[in-house]
Amino acid sequence: MTNITLSTQHYRIHRSDVEPVKEKTTEKDIFAKSITAVRNSFISLSTSLSDRFSLHQQTDIPTTHFHRGNASEGRAVLTSKTVKDFMLQKLNSLDIKGNASKDPAYARQTCEAILSAVYSNNKDQCCKLLISKGVSITPFLKEIGEAAQNAELPGEIKNGVFTPGGAGANP
Repeated sequence: MTNITLSTQHYRIHRSDVEPVKEKTTEKDIFAKSITAVRNSFISLSTSLSDRFSLHQQTDIPTTHFHRGNASEGRAVLTSKTVKDFMLQKLNSLDIKGNASKDPAYARQTCEAILSAVYSNNKDQCCKLLISKGVSITPFLKEIGEAAQNAELPGEIKNGVFTPGGAGANP
């Protein structure tokens, strides 16, 4: 028979600080991640728009249907599921991340187009808001023009205001 004796000695466990291993990131990796994030945002937006507008059109008609909405905005909203699916498929087939890592010119142009489109969209929304409140938009246009110029977007100065000239920009 074996005798087992338990020790009455107490043990203390101390927490040790463990520092996480930092991954080495390059500008190329950061840019690829940001392009992927934008691409995922477009896919998410496309999906949410598809879900939202599918309520308006319950049948699967293969023809394109344009819904004018507010005519003062002057933009047609595509409500055809076929067209939206095609656009989503085309966006996925572009392989933005893969192409951007292989071709620096493509990466630069894609980035400029996305930033120009974001600039134009936000500018339009803010200008509409300021105009509705009766506020002059000239100082605002100069300020955001300077911000776009500081972000090194391509463009030109017209009437003292910098306007991006990327593919997604509007004056």
